[in-house]
Amino acid sequence: MKGSFLALARKYRPKKLDELIGQEIFVSTIKNAINSNRTAHAYLLSGIRGVGKTTAARILAHLFNQENEVKGTPIDLQEVDSARYTGVDEMRELLDGIKYRPSNWKFKVYILDEVHMLSNSAVSSLLKVLEEPPDHVKFIFCTTEPRKIPATIISRCQRFDLKRIPFEVLAKHLQGIAIKEQSEINLEAAHLISKAADGSARDAISILDKSLSSGEKKITEKYVQDLLGLVDRSKIYSLFEKLIAGQPAEGLNIFNELYDSGADPGIIIQDLLDVVHWLSRVNITPEIINEPGTSEIDKNIGEKLAGKLNMAELSKTWQILLKGYQEIQNHDMPNVVAEMVLIRLSYASDLPTVDELTKDLMKQKNDKNIEKKQDNLEEKKEVNPLIVEKHPETNEIKPKPNNSDTVMEMKNTENILKEASISDTESKKETITKKNEIKVSNFKDIANLFLRNKELLLFNHLFSHVCLVNFKKGKLELNPIEDLPKDFASKVTTLLSEWTGERWIVSFSKQEGETTLEEQQEKEKKETIKQFMKEKRIQKILKVFPGATIDNIKKEGDIND
Repeated sequence: MKGSFLALARKYRPKKLDELIGQEIFVSTIKNAINSNRTAHAYLLSGIRGVGKTTAARILAHLFNQENEVKGTPIDLQEVDSARYTGVDEMRELLDGIKYRPSNWKFKVYILDEVHMLSNSAVSSLLKVLEEPPDHVKFIFCTTEPRKIPATIISRCQRFDLKRIPFEVLAKHLQGIAIKEQSEINLEAAHLISKAADGSARDAISILDKSLSSGEKKITEKYVQDLLGLVDRSKIYSLFEKLIAGQPAEGLNIFNELYDSGADPGIIIQDLLDVVHWLSRVNITPEIINEPGTSEIDKNIGEKLAGKLNMAELSKTWQILLKGYQEIQNHDMPNVVAEMVLIRLSYASDLPTVDELTKDLMKQKNDKNIEKKQDNLEEKKEVNPLIVEKHPETNEIKPKPNNSDTVMEMKNTENILKEASISDTESKKETITKKNEIKVSNFKDIANLFLRNKELLLFNHLFSHVCLVNFKKGKLELNPIEDLPKDFASKVTTLLSEWTGERWIVSFSKQEGETTLEEQQEKEKKETIKQFMKEKRIQKILKVFPGATIDNIKKEGDIND
Protein backbone atom coordinates (compact mmCIF):
# COMPACT_ATOMS: atom_id res chain seq x y z
CA MET A 1 0.00 0.00 0.00
CA LYS A 2 1.37 3.38 -1.03
CA GLY A 3 1.91 6.10 1.60
CA SER A 4 -0.47 9.03 1.93
CA PHE A 5 -0.06 11.89 -0.53
CA LEU A 6 1.86 14.95 0.70
CA ALA A 7 1.36 18.27 -1.09
CA LEU A 8 4.49 19.54 -2.83
CA ALA A 9 4.35 22.83 -0.91
CA ARG A 10 4.79 20.84 2.33
CA LYS A 11 7.10 18.21 0.88
CA TYR A 12 9.63 20.77 -0.37
CA ARG A 13 9.32 23.28 2.47
CA PRO A 14 12.86 24.45 3.40
CA LYS A 15 14.32 22.93 6.56
CA LYS A 16 17.67 24.71 6.51
CA LEU A 17 18.60 28.38 6.25
CA ASP A 18 20.47 27.85 2.95
CA GLU A 19 17.33 26.33 1.37
CA LEU A 20 15.43 29.64 1.57
CA ILE A 21 15.33 31.14 -1.95
CA GLY A 22 15.30 34.83 -2.89
CA GLN A 23 16.12 36.07 0.67
CA GLU A 24 19.89 36.51 0.51
CA ILE A 25 20.07 39.55 2.83
CA PHE A 26 18.04 37.83 5.55
CA VAL A 27 20.07 34.61 5.28
CA SER A 28 23.46 36.34 5.44
CA THR A 29 22.43 38.60 8.36
CA ILE A 30 21.10 35.70 10.45
CA LYS A 31 24.22 33.61 9.75
CA ASN A 32 26.47 36.42 10.97
CA ALA A 33 24.29 36.98 14.05
CA ILE A 34 24.39 33.27 14.96
CA ASN A 35 28.17 33.03 14.42
CA SER A 36 28.89 36.15 16.50
CA ASN A 37 26.29 35.24 19.17
CA ARG A 38 24.39 38.53 18.63
CA THR A 39 20.82 37.24 18.36
CA ALA A 40 17.97 39.51 19.43
CA HIS A 41 15.24 38.56 21.90
CA ALA A 42 12.45 39.35 19.39
CA TYR A 43 12.17 39.25 15.59
CA LEU A 44 9.47 40.52 13.22
CA LEU A 45 9.23 38.86 9.79
CA SER A 46 6.94 40.57 7.25
CA GLY A 47 6.14 39.94 3.59
CA ILE A 48 3.43 38.77 1.19
CA ARG A 49 1.85 35.33 1.55
CA GLY A 50 4.01 32.36 0.64
CA VAL A 51 7.50 33.93 0.73
CA GLY A 52 8.60 31.83 3.72
CA LYS A 53 7.87 33.84 6.89
CA THR A 54 6.67 30.94 9.06
CA THR A 55 9.24 28.58 7.55
CA ALA A 56 12.04 31.05 8.33
CA ALA A 57 10.69 31.44 11.89
CA ARG A 58 10.87 27.66 12.46
CA ILE A 59 14.42 27.51 11.08
CA LEU A 60 15.38 30.43 13.35
CA ALA A 61 13.95 28.66 16.42
CA HIS A 62 16.19 25.63 15.75
CA LEU A 63 19.24 27.78 14.97
CA PHE A 64 18.89 29.57 18.32
CA ASN A 65 19.27 26.15 19.92
CA GLN A 66 22.29 24.98 17.87
CA GLU A 67 20.25 22.88 15.44
CA ASN A 68 20.93 23.54 11.74
CA GLU A 69 17.80 21.75 10.52
CA VAL A 70 14.12 21.70 11.42
CA LYS A 71 13.27 18.41 13.12
CA GLY A 72 9.82 17.47 14.40
CA THR A 73 7.85 19.66 16.82
CA PRO A 74 9.95 20.32 19.96
CA ILE A 75 8.13 20.88 23.23
CA ASP A 76 9.94 24.17 23.77
CA LEU A 77 8.61 25.64 20.52
CA GLN A 78 5.22 27.32 20.91
CA GLU A 79 3.68 28.14 17.51
CA VAL A 80 0.30 29.87 17.76
CA ASP A 81 -2.22 31.67 15.58
CA SER A 82 -2.59 35.23 16.89
CA ALA A 83 -6.28 35.34 15.91
CA ARG A 84 -6.98 32.94 18.82
CA TYR A 85 -5.27 35.16 21.39
CA THR A 86 -7.12 38.44 21.03
CA GLY A 87 -8.17 38.81 24.66
CA VAL A 88 -6.20 39.64 27.79
CA ASP A 89 -6.99 36.33 29.48
CA GLU A 90 -5.90 34.24 26.47
CA MET A 91 -2.62 36.17 26.14
CA ARG A 92 -1.89 35.83 29.87
CA GLU A 93 -2.57 32.11 29.63
CA LEU A 94 -0.12 31.84 26.71
CA LEU A 95 2.57 33.83 28.48
CA ASP A 96 2.08 32.09 31.79
CA GLY A 97 4.64 29.46 30.82
CA ILE A 98 7.39 32.02 30.18
CA LYS A 99 8.57 31.89 33.79
CA TYR A 100 9.44 28.20 33.40
CA ARG A 101 12.76 27.34 31.82
CA PRO A 102 12.88 25.16 28.65
CA SER A 103 12.98 21.39 29.03
CA ASN A 104 15.36 20.37 26.22
CA TRP A 105 16.45 23.53 24.43
CA LYS A 106 18.54 26.46 25.56
CA PHE A 107 15.73 28.89 24.61
CA LYS A 108 11.98 28.62 24.73
CA VAL A 109 10.70 30.10 21.44
CA TYR A 110 7.28 31.64 20.79
CA ILE A 111 6.19 32.02 17.13
CA LEU A 112 3.11 34.27 16.75
CA ASP A 113 1.71 34.03 13.23
CA GLU A 114 -0.34 36.94 11.77
CA VAL A 115 0.52 39.06 14.80
CA HIS A 116 -1.34 42.08 13.36
CA MET A 117 -4.59 40.37 14.41
CA LEU A 118 -3.88 40.79 18.13
CA SER A 119 -6.32 43.06 19.95
CA ASN A 120 -5.16 46.20 21.79
CA SER A 121 -5.64 44.51 25.15
CA ALA A 122 -3.57 41.50 24.06
CA VAL A 123 -0.81 43.83 22.80
CA SER A 124 -0.77 45.60 26.17
CA SER A 125 -0.25 42.27 27.92
CA LEU A 126 2.57 41.38 25.52
CA LEU A 127 4.42 44.70 25.76
CA LYS A 128 5.72 44.28 29.30
CA VAL A 129 7.16 40.86 28.52
CA LEU A 130 8.80 42.20 25.33
CA GLU A 131 10.34 45.11 27.21
CA GLU A 132 11.99 42.90 29.86
CA PRO A 133 11.98 39.32 28.55
CA PRO A 134 13.60 36.46 30.50
CA ASP A 135 17.00 35.33 29.20
CA HIS A 136 15.65 31.94 28.18
CA VAL A 137 12.81 33.23 25.92
CA LYS A 138 12.77 34.46 22.32
CA PHE A 139 9.83 35.76 20.27
CA ILE A 140 9.35 35.56 16.49
CA PHE A 141 6.39 37.47 14.99
CA CYS A 142 5.13 36.90 11.44
CA THR A 143 2.75 39.17 9.53
CA THR A 144 1.55 40.09 6.05
CA GLU A 145 0.43 43.56 7.21
CA PRO A 146 3.15 45.26 9.28
CA ARG A 147 1.37 48.63 9.11
CA LYS A 148 -1.38 47.29 11.38
CA ILE A 149 1.10 46.38 14.11
CA PRO A 150 1.49 49.02 16.86
CA ALA A 151 4.77 50.94 16.76
CA THR A 152 5.42 49.91 20.36
CA ILE A 153 5.72 46.28 19.23
CA ILE A 154 7.83 47.02 16.13
CA SER A 155 10.30 49.15 18.10
CA ARG A 156 11.04 46.22 20.41
CA CYS A 157 11.84 43.81 17.55
CA GLN A 158 14.54 43.27 14.97
CA ARG A 159 12.58 43.56 11.74
CA PHE A 160 13.15 41.75 8.42
CA ASP A 161 11.01 42.39 5.33
CA LEU A 162 11.12 39.25 3.18
CA LYS A 163 11.02 40.13 -0.52
CA ARG A 164 8.91 38.74 -3.31
CA ILE A 165 10.90 35.94 -4.89
CA PRO A 166 12.23 37.05 -8.32
CA PHE A 167 10.47 35.29 -11.22
CA GLU A 168 13.75 33.95 -12.62
CA VAL A 169 14.77 32.40 -9.27
CA LEU A 170 11.31 30.94 -8.69
CA ALA A 171 11.11 29.49 -12.23
CA LYS A 172 14.42 27.62 -11.78
CA HIS A 173 13.22 26.37 -8.39
CA LEU A 174 10.08 24.97 -10.03
CA GLN A 175 12.18 23.21 -12.68
CA GLY A 176 14.26 21.62 -9.93
CA ILE A 177 11.16 20.35 -8.11
CA ALA A 178 9.73 18.96 -11.38
CA ILE A 179 12.93 16.95 -11.97
CA LYS A 180 12.76 15.53 -8.44
CA GLU A 181 9.18 14.48 -9.20
CA GLN A 182 10.41 12.69 -12.34
CA SER A 183 8.76 15.19 -14.64
CA GLU A 184 9.79 18.24 -16.69
CA ILE A 185 8.61 21.81 -17.14
CA ASN A 186 10.05 24.15 -19.77
CA LEU A 187 11.36 27.56 -18.75
CA GLU A 188 8.52 29.53 -20.42
CA ALA A 189 5.88 27.53 -18.53
CA ALA A 190 7.81 27.95 -15.25
CA HIS A 191 7.97 31.72 -15.84
CA LEU A 192 4.23 31.80 -16.50
CA ILE A 193 3.56 30.03 -13.18
CA SER A 194 5.98 32.35 -11.33
CA LYS A 195 4.22 35.39 -12.72
CA ALA A 196 0.76 34.02 -11.85
CA ALA A 197 2.01 33.36 -8.28
CA ASP A 198 3.27 36.97 -8.02
CA GLY A 199 6.53 35.98 -6.32
CA SER A 200 4.94 33.58 -3.79
CA ALA A 201 6.83 30.26 -3.56
CA ARG A 202 3.90 28.44 -1.93
CA ASP A 203 1.43 29.57 -4.62
CA ALA A 204 3.86 28.67 -7.42
CA ILE A 205 4.54 25.18 -6.05
CA SER A 206 0.80 24.62 -5.58
CA ILE A 207 0.18 25.48 -9.27
CA LEU A 208 3.01 23.12 -10.25
CA ASP A 209 1.45 20.42 -8.06
CA LYS A 210 -1.85 20.92 -9.90
CA SER A 211 -0.05 20.69 -13.26
CA LEU A 212 1.71 17.44 -12.35
CA SER A 213 -1.51 15.88 -11.07
CA SER A 214 -2.71 15.49 -14.67
CA GLY A 215 0.01 12.94 -15.35
CA GLU A 216 1.79 15.17 -17.88
CA LYS A 217 5.47 14.28 -18.14
CA LYS A 218 6.39 17.61 -19.76
CA ILE A 219 4.57 20.78 -18.74
CA THR A 220 4.42 23.34 -21.58
CA GLU A 221 3.47 27.01 -21.72
CA LYS A 222 0.27 26.16 -23.61
CA TYR A 223 -0.74 23.65 -20.96
CA VAL A 224 -0.23 26.20 -18.14
CA GLN A 225 -2.25 28.79 -20.07
CA ASP A 226 -5.16 26.37 -20.40
CA LEU A 227 -4.83 25.29 -16.77
CA LEU A 228 -4.91 28.85 -15.40
CA GLY A 229 -7.40 30.21 -17.95
CA LEU A 230 -4.79 32.57 -19.39
CA VAL A 231 -4.84 33.99 -22.92
CA ASP A 232 -2.30 33.25 -25.65
CA ARG A 233 0.18 36.15 -25.57
CA SER A 234 0.52 36.27 -29.36
CA LYS A 235 -3.26 36.78 -29.76
CA ILE A 236 -3.19 39.57 -27.17
CA TYR A 237 -0.51 41.33 -29.21
CA SER A 238 -2.58 40.82 -32.39
CA LEU A 239 -5.63 42.32 -30.66
CA PHE A 240 -3.56 45.27 -29.42
CA GLU A 241 -2.12 45.98 -32.86
CA LYS A 242 -5.58 46.03 -34.48
CA LEU A 243 -6.93 48.42 -31.86
CA ILE A 244 -4.12 50.97 -32.03
CA ALA A 245 -4.31 50.83 -35.84
CA GLY A 246 -7.96 51.94 -35.64
CA GLN A 247 -9.43 48.64 -36.90
CA PRO A 248 -12.33 47.91 -34.48
CA ALA A 249 -13.98 45.16 -36.59
CA GLU A 250 -10.81 43.06 -36.80
CA GLY A 251 -10.09 43.68 -33.11
CA LEU A 252 -13.57 42.55 -32.04
CA ASN A 253 -13.21 39.36 -34.10
CA ILE A 254 -10.05 38.43 -32.17
CA PHE A 255 -11.75 39.32 -28.87
CA ASN A 256 -14.76 37.12 -29.66
CA GLU A 257 -12.47 34.21 -30.58
CA LEU A 258 -10.76 34.51 -27.20
CA TYR A 259 -14.09 34.89 -25.37
CA ASP A 260 -15.62 31.85 -27.14
CA SER A 261 -12.58 29.76 -26.18
CA GLY A 262 -13.28 30.49 -22.49
CA ALA A 263 -11.13 33.56 -21.79
CA ASP A 264 -12.52 35.92 -19.16
CA PRO A 265 -13.13 39.50 -20.48
CA GLY A 266 -11.47 40.97 -17.40
CA ILE A 267 -8.34 38.86 -17.97
CA ILE A 268 -8.19 39.98 -21.63
CA ILE A 269 -8.24 43.65 -20.55
CA GLN A 270 -5.68 42.82 -17.83
CA ASP A 271 -3.39 41.27 -20.43
CA LEU A 272 -3.74 44.35 -22.64
CA LEU A 273 -2.78 46.51 -19.65
CA ASP A 274 0.23 44.25 -19.12
CA VAL A 275 1.25 44.74 -22.78
CA VAL A 276 1.01 48.55 -22.42
CA HIS A 277 3.09 48.37 -19.22
CA TRP A 278 5.73 46.23 -20.95
CA LEU A 279 5.90 48.55 -23.99
CA SER A 280 6.23 51.57 -21.71
CA ARG A 281 9.17 49.96 -19.91
CA VAL A 282 10.83 49.07 -23.22
CA ASN A 283 10.22 52.61 -24.46
CA ILE A 284 11.97 54.11 -21.42
CA THR A 285 14.66 51.45 -20.82
CA PRO A 286 15.25 49.44 -24.03
CA GLU A 287 17.92 47.28 -22.39
CA ILE A 288 15.32 45.29 -20.42
CA ILE A 289 14.39 43.52 -23.67
CA ASN A 290 17.44 41.30 -23.12
CA GLU A 291 16.74 40.45 -19.47
CA PRO A 292 16.69 36.71 -18.68
CA GLY A 293 13.21 35.24 -18.59
CA THR A 294 11.77 37.57 -21.24
CA SER A 295 9.66 35.53 -23.68
CA GLU A 296 10.44 35.52 -27.40
CA ILE A 297 7.05 37.10 -28.16
CA ASP A 298 7.76 40.02 -25.81
CA LYS A 299 11.22 40.41 -27.31
CA ASN A 300 10.21 40.39 -30.98
CA ILE A 301 6.75 41.96 -31.10
CA GLY A 302 7.31 44.15 -28.03
CA GLU A 303 10.46 45.74 -29.43
CA LYS A 304 8.77 46.43 -32.77
CA LEU A 305 5.67 48.05 -31.21
CA ALA A 306 7.67 50.08 -28.68
CA GLY A 307 9.49 51.74 -31.58
CA LYS A 308 6.19 52.81 -33.18
CA LEU A 309 4.45 54.22 -30.10
CA ASN A 310 5.55 57.15 -27.95
CA MET A 311 4.86 57.59 -24.24
CA ALA A 312 1.97 60.01 -24.82
CA GLU A 313 0.11 57.40 -26.89
CA LEU A 314 0.90 54.62 -24.41
CA SER A 315 -0.30 56.75 -21.49
CA LYS A 316 -3.57 57.52 -23.29
CA THR A 317 -4.06 53.80 -24.02
CA TRP A 318 -3.30 52.89 -20.40
CA GLN A 319 -5.91 55.33 -19.06
CA ILE A 320 -8.64 54.03 -21.41
CA LEU A 321 -7.94 50.38 -20.55
CA LEU A 322 -7.65 51.02 -16.82
CA LYS A 323 -10.95 52.92 -16.77
CA GLY A 324 -12.53 50.08 -18.76
CA TYR A 325 -11.18 47.43 -16.40
CA GLN A 326 -12.77 49.23 -13.45
CA GLU A 327 -16.09 49.36 -15.34
CA ILE A 328 -15.95 45.60 -16.00
CA GLN A 329 -15.53 44.82 -12.30
CA ASN A 330 -18.82 46.55 -11.47
CA HIS A 331 -21.02 45.28 -14.33
CA ASP A 332 -23.17 42.19 -14.84
CA MET A 333 -22.26 41.93 -18.54
CA PRO A 334 -18.44 42.05 -18.61
CA ASN A 335 -18.18 40.88 -22.24
CA VAL A 336 -20.39 43.76 -23.45
CA VAL A 337 -18.45 46.31 -21.41
CA ALA A 338 -15.14 44.88 -22.66
CA GLU A 339 -16.28 45.24 -26.29
CA MET A 340 -17.23 48.89 -25.71
CA VAL A 341 -13.85 49.52 -24.09
CA LEU A 342 -12.06 48.06 -27.13
CA ILE A 343 -14.21 50.14 -29.52
CA ARG A 344 -13.45 53.25 -27.47
CA LEU A 345 -9.73 52.47 -27.61
CA SER A 346 -9.83 51.87 -31.37
CA TYR A 347 -11.48 55.21 -32.15
CA ALA A 348 -9.22 57.01 -29.67
CA SER A 349 -6.34 56.42 -32.08
CA ASP A 350 -7.72 59.30 -34.20
CA LEU A 351 -7.70 61.72 -31.27
CA PRO A 352 -4.75 64.08 -30.73
CA THR A 353 -2.40 63.47 -27.83
CA VAL A 354 -2.31 65.90 -24.90
CA ASP A 355 0.92 67.43 -26.22
CA GLU A 356 -0.60 67.97 -29.68
CA LEU A 357 -3.74 69.48 -28.16
CA THR A 358 -1.73 71.83 -25.97
CA LYS A 359 0.39 73.00 -28.90
CA ASP A 360 -2.72 73.53 -31.01
CA LEU A 361 -4.47 75.57 -28.31
CA MET A 362 -1.35 77.66 -27.72
CA LYS A 363 -1.05 78.26 -31.47
CA GLN A 364 -4.68 79.44 -31.60
CA LYS A 365 -4.01 81.73 -28.66
CA ASN A 366 -0.87 83.18 -30.26
CA ASP A 367 -2.73 83.72 -33.55
CA LYS A 368 -5.43 85.65 -31.71
CA ASN A 369 -2.78 87.77 -29.94
CA ILE A 370 -1.09 88.55 -33.27
CA GLU A 371 -4.44 89.57 -34.81
CA LYS A 372 -5.17 91.76 -31.81
CA LYS A 373 -1.79 93.50 -32.09
CA GLN A 374 -2.32 94.07 -35.80
CA ASP A 375 -5.76 95.58 -35.10
CA ASN A 376 -4.21 97.93 -32.53
CA LEU A 377 -1.57 99.02 -35.04
CA GLU A 378 -4.25 99.74 -37.64
CA GLU A 379 -6.19 101.82 -35.13
CA LYS A 380 -3.09 103.85 -34.30
CA LYS A 381 -2.47 104.52 -37.97
CA GLU A 382 -6.04 105.78 -38.41
CA VAL A 383 -5.88 108.02 -35.35
CA ASN A 384 -2.62 109.72 -36.34
CA PRO A 385 -2.02 109.43 -40.09
CA LEU A 386 0.72 112.09 -40.06
CA ILE A 387 3.88 111.29 -41.94
CA VAL A 388 7.03 112.57 -40.23
CA GLU A 389 10.72 112.42 -40.99
CA LYS A 390 13.88 112.65 -38.86
CA HIS A 391 16.72 115.04 -39.78
CA PRO A 392 19.84 112.93 -40.54
CA GLU A 393 22.22 115.21 -38.58
CA THR A 394 20.21 116.85 -35.79
CA ASN A 395 17.72 113.97 -35.27
CA GLU A 396 14.97 116.64 -35.12
CA ILE A 397 11.50 115.32 -35.98
CA LYS A 398 9.60 117.46 -38.54
CA PRO A 399 6.50 116.98 -40.66
CA LYS A 400 7.27 115.56 -44.07
CA PRO A 401 6.43 118.11 -46.78
CA ASN A 402 3.43 117.31 -48.91
CA ASN A 403 2.16 119.29 -51.88
CA SER A 404 -1.45 118.91 -50.76
CA ASP A 405 -0.84 120.37 -47.27
CA THR A 406 -2.01 123.93 -46.59
CA VAL A 407 -0.24 126.39 -44.27
CA MET A 408 -2.91 125.81 -41.58
CA GLU A 409 -2.43 122.04 -41.76
CA MET A 410 1.33 122.46 -41.29
CA LYS A 411 0.80 124.61 -38.17
CA ASN A 412 -1.62 122.05 -36.75
CA THR A 413 0.93 119.34 -37.36
CA GLU A 414 3.62 121.28 -35.48
CA ASN A 415 1.25 121.78 -32.53
CA ILE A 416 0.46 118.04 -32.42
CA LEU A 417 4.17 117.21 -32.41
CA LYS A 418 4.80 119.68 -29.57
CA GLU A 419 1.95 118.16 -27.55
CA ALA A 420 3.36 114.66 -28.22
CA SER A 421 6.77 115.83 -27.02
CA ILE A 422 5.28 117.37 -23.85
CA SER A 423 3.22 114.21 -23.26
CA ASP A 424 6.35 112.08 -23.64
CA THR A 425 8.22 114.23 -21.10
CA GLU A 426 5.35 113.97 -18.64
CA SER A 427 5.26 110.19 -19.15
CA LYS A 428 8.97 109.96 -18.28
CA LYS A 429 8.42 112.03 -15.14
CA GLU A 430 5.51 109.77 -14.16
CA THR A 431 7.71 106.67 -14.64
CA ILE A 432 10.37 108.14 -12.35
CA THR A 433 7.69 108.94 -9.75
CA LYS A 434 6.33 105.34 -9.89
CA LYS A 435 9.78 104.01 -9.06
CA ASN A 436 9.65 105.87 -5.75
CA GLU A 437 6.04 105.13 -4.77
CA ILE A 438 3.52 102.35 -5.54
CA LYS A 439 -0.04 103.10 -6.62
CA VAL A 440 -2.93 100.81 -5.67
CA SER A 441 -6.33 101.18 -7.30
CA ASN A 442 -8.32 98.37 -5.63
CA PHE A 443 -8.30 95.85 -2.78
CA LYS A 444 -6.81 93.11 -4.97
CA ASP A 445 -3.80 95.35 -5.70
CA ILE A 446 -3.25 95.70 -1.96
CA ALA A 447 -3.32 91.94 -1.38
CA ASN A 448 -0.92 91.35 -4.30
CA LEU A 449 1.39 94.01 -2.87
CA PHE A 450 1.74 91.97 0.34
CA LEU A 451 2.38 88.82 -1.72
CA ARG A 452 5.11 90.50 -3.79
CA ASN A 453 6.82 91.68 -0.62
CA LYS A 454 6.66 88.13 0.81
CA GLU A 455 4.41 89.04 3.75
CA LEU A 456 2.70 85.67 3.30
CA LEU A 457 0.79 85.52 6.60
CA LEU A 458 -0.77 88.95 6.11
CA PHE A 459 -1.48 88.13 2.46
CA ASN A 460 -3.29 84.94 3.51
CA HIS A 461 -5.51 86.92 5.90
CA LEU A 462 -6.28 89.52 3.24
CA PHE A 463 -6.93 86.85 0.61
CA SER A 464 -9.08 84.40 2.58
CA HIS A 465 -10.18 85.79 5.94
CA VAL A 466 -11.61 89.27 5.27
CA CYS A 467 -14.34 90.77 3.07
CA LEU A 468 -13.99 94.25 1.57
CA VAL A 469 -16.65 96.69 2.84
CA ASN A 470 -15.27 99.98 1.53
CA PHE A 471 -12.16 101.05 -0.43
CA LYS A 472 -11.02 104.63 -0.88
CA LYS A 473 -7.66 106.23 -1.39
CA GLY A 474 -5.91 105.99 1.97
CA LYS A 475 -8.82 104.16 3.64
CA LEU A 476 -9.57 100.44 3.86
CA GLU A 477 -12.69 99.09 5.64
CA LEU A 478 -12.84 95.30 6.16
CA ASN A 479 -15.19 92.70 7.66
CA PRO A 480 -13.19 89.80 9.22
CA ILE A 481 -14.92 86.41 8.77
CA GLU A 482 -12.31 84.62 10.91
CA ASP A 483 -10.19 85.57 13.94
CA LEU A 484 -7.27 87.81 13.01
CA PRO A 485 -4.08 88.66 14.94
CA LYS A 486 -4.49 91.58 17.35
CA ASP A 487 -1.87 93.64 15.52
CA PHE A 488 -3.27 92.88 12.04
CA ALA A 489 -4.68 96.39 11.38
CA SER A 490 -1.58 98.19 12.65
CA LYS A 491 0.79 96.02 10.60
CA VAL A 492 -1.22 96.44 7.40
CA THR A 493 -1.43 100.22 8.00
CA THR A 494 2.32 100.59 8.63
CA LEU A 495 3.42 98.51 5.65
CA LEU A 496 0.92 100.10 3.23
CA SER A 497 2.03 103.59 4.22
CA GLU A 498 5.68 102.61 3.88
CA TRP A 499 5.28 100.98 0.44
CA THR A 500 2.95 103.51 -1.18
CA GLY A 501 4.30 106.70 0.37
CA GLU A 502 0.77 107.68 1.38
CA ARG A 503 -1.11 107.68 4.69
CA TRP A 504 -3.50 104.73 5.14
CA ILE A 505 -6.18 103.91 7.73
CA VAL A 506 -7.38 100.29 8.15
CA SER A 507 -10.64 99.76 10.10
CA PHE A 508 -13.06 96.90 10.74
CA SER A 509 -16.82 96.80 10.12
CA LYS A 510 -19.67 94.32 10.72
CA GLN A 511 -21.26 95.04 7.34
CA GLU A 512 -21.43 92.06 4.99
CA GLY A 513 -19.27 93.51 2.21
CA GLU A 514 -18.03 91.63 -0.88
CA THR A 515 -16.97 87.98 -1.03
CA THR A 516 -13.36 87.16 -0.16
CA LEU A 517 -10.68 87.36 -2.84
CA GLU A 518 -10.29 83.59 -2.58
CA GLU A 519 -13.99 83.05 -3.34
CA GLN A 520 -13.81 85.51 -6.25
CA GLN A 521 -10.81 83.67 -7.69
CA GLU A 522 -12.57 80.32 -7.37
CA LYS A 523 -15.61 81.71 -9.18
CA GLU A 524 -13.42 83.03 -12.01
CA LYS A 525 -11.65 79.65 -12.23
CA LYS A 526 -14.96 77.78 -12.57
CA GLU A 527 -16.12 80.18 -15.27
CA THR A 528 -12.84 79.73 -17.18
CA ILE A 529 -13.13 75.93 -16.98
CA LYS A 530 -16.75 76.17 -18.14
CA GLN A 531 -15.69 78.15 -21.21
CA PHE A 532 -12.73 75.84 -21.83
CA MET A 533 -14.96 72.75 -21.82
CA LYS A 534 -16.98 74.20 -24.70
CA GLU A 535 -13.96 73.69 -26.99
CA LYS A 536 -14.79 70.99 -29.54
CA ARG A 537 -11.47 69.16 -29.18
CA ILE A 538 -11.79 69.11 -25.40
CA GLN A 539 -15.28 67.62 -25.74
CA LYS A 540 -13.86 64.87 -27.97
CA ILE A 541 -11.27 63.92 -25.34
CA LEU A 542 -13.87 63.92 -22.54
CA LYS A 543 -15.99 61.50 -24.55
CA VAL A 544 -13.06 59.06 -24.57
CA PHE A 545 -12.77 59.33 -20.75
CA PRO A 546 -16.35 59.14 -19.41
CA GLY A 547 -16.74 60.89 -16.08
CA ALA A 548 -13.48 62.85 -16.45
CA THR A 549 -13.46 66.54 -15.51
CA ILE A 550 -11.07 69.48 -15.76
CA ASP A 551 -9.85 70.43 -12.29
CA ASN A 552 -7.46 73.21 -13.20
CA ILE A 553 -6.10 75.23 -16.11
CA LYS A 554 -2.59 76.63 -16.18
CA LYS A 555 -1.02 79.07 -18.54
CA GLU A 556 2.20 78.20 -20.35
CA GLY A 557 5.14 78.86 -18.04
CA ASP A 558 3.14 78.40 -14.80
CA ILE A 559 4.97 76.51 -12.07
CA ASN A 560 3.36 73.22 -10.99
CA ASP A 561 1.91 73.12 -7.49
